[in-house]
Amino acid sequence: MFGYVRIYKPDLKVAEYEHYQGIYCSLCKQLGKRYGFFARMTLSYDFTFLALFRMALDDRCTGFQKGRCLFNPLKKRTCCCDNDHIPFAADAATLLVYYKLKDNIADEGFWKSLPTRFLLPFAAHARKKAQKRQPELEEKIRDCMEKQAALEKAGTASIDAAAEPTAQMLSYLSAIAARDEKERRILERFGYCLGRWIYLIDAVDDLEKDLEEGSYNPYALSRGLKVGDTKALEETRRYSLFTLNACLAECLAAYNLLTIRRFDGILRNILEQGMPSVQKQVVAGWTNGIKKGEKDRSA
Repeated sequence: MFGYVRIYKPDLKVAEYEHYQGIYCSLCKQLGKRYGFFARMTLSYDFTFLALFRMALDDRCTGFQKGRCLFNPLKKRTCCCDNDHIPFAADAATLLVYYKLKDNIADEGFWKSLPTRFLLPFAAHARKKAQKRQPELEEKIRDCMEKQAALEKAGTASIDAAAEPTAQMLSYLSAIAARDEKERRILERFGYCLGRWIYLIDAVDDLEKDLEEGSYNPYALSRGLKVGDTKALEETRRYSLFTLNACLAECLAAYNLLTIRRFDGILRNILEQGMPSVQKQVVAGWTNGIKKGEKDRSA
């Protein structure tokens, strides 16, 4: 996962933001506790969403408490009390980071991939720990990532085929939390559409960079894009909206069928405002408030 599943802070209530921050901080602590200090560097919004989503479906709520943060020791921060969902998200994040690093090494040249090669042994050590805790999850993530690598190596131009492994992986991750068959089917569909959206928004975000570097991108192949064709690049970004909006709509349709026991305001903020806001920025060619191809003038 790539950090696109975010809150839209301006419209989030203060109490809801405190709860979101509490889950975010708790995931950071759990990564450090289970996999070491450097594992905290892999913290992402996407796996915060996974923990939040699983907690929202649970009948139990362990609550929140104040605690110290290693990175901000002078001020107490809101953190989750112990529950099963934060460790699960930490395990899933650790497994995916390992396979993502391997994928990056395969995609990049030797010299460019040197920083990633340096990190891989640490990620491999953490992955072994996570595999012992989540053997079935590790097998599923490995299988999906291998299928993804095979599709990219084959240079498939099909956007649907390229997004399928990530969609299947998120479908599995979401359905693990199901308590009955009906809920399992809904969660599978929710996760499938979410995974598809994540893969495609990442492809759109990386489109210009992939073109310049000659890296695989299904939009570039399916649309026959060439380096320097700015008009075609902008048209492709707009074209991507049809599929991205369809994925978001199906995510929300599935979400509305679920029984959400808590954090509905935060989850709706992410699905109805946060993700559409990210999508709007990416399609417009912006990342973190900076137009692609332009320097940050504030630097």
